[in-house]
Order: sequence, then C-alpha cells, then structure tokens
Amino acid sequence: MATRKTPSLMKLANAEVKETAEHMRWQAEDDLRTLQRAKEIEANRTRLAAAKKIAVSQIKQLEKIKGK
Repeated sequence: MATRKTPSLMKLANAEVKETAEHMRWQAEDDLRTLQRAKEIEANRTRLAAAKKIAVSQIKQLEKIKGK
C-alpha cells in the first residue's frame, strides 16, 4: 500500500511566510494606489468639494444615530 506524504512543518512554515510576504506586498501596492487617488482628488477642486459635501452629510447621519 502506498503511503501518503504529508508536508513537513518546515514546508508549511515557509508557505505561510511566503503568503504573508505576498500579502504585505499586495497591501503596500494597494495603499500606494489609494494614496495616488487621494492626491488626484485633492488636486481636483470639484471632486474634493463633492467628497467633503458627502462627508459632512455622513457625519450628520452618524451624529443622529449617536444621539439615540
């Protein structure tokens, strides 16, 4: 009967480290894109004003909930 090989603990640990490193790189790339978009919005007065208007509206809604 053939025996089934199981991954060694070292292989599993290495896979987890690799996955974590890949996740950290993906997160850093995503953060960079977010920062780039923020700069684009800050440079566009119309977009920035619209975003601020929505933010004020959402703050008012949250304050209503908080007051209950």
